[in-house]
Amino acid sequence: MRKYLLGLVFALFAVCCVIVVSCKKDKNMLKGTVIDTGDIAQYGCGYIIQMEDGTRYIPKYLPSNYQNDGEKVKVKFNKNGEGTVCRVFPNNDFLEVIEIVDIKKDLD
Repeated sequence: MRKYLLGLVFALFAVCCVIVVSCKKDKNMLKGTVIDTGDIAQYGCGYIIQMEDGTRYIPKYLPSNYQNDGEKVKVKFNKNGEGTVCRVFPNNDFLEVIEIVDIKKDLD
């Protein structure tokens, strides 16, 4: 009986560790919304990601399953200082180009 009890405790500990580790995976991801600003060939800026704080970025590459206007996402990205002026917005905003490291749908 003690063998089974020890095994059960160990199994529960292992499951708890997996849950904690999987929850921390999103720790460095930021929430944002995908916005379709229109076709680049017709004065749009393509797909951009607007973060919760209002900052907008142009992804260097956005996977096709995330190319939906209004899609809520969690994203981890790198910035390298590149950017472009996006004339879609009233102030001809300069948007920094980002390289997406990880992206997933925000189900929260």
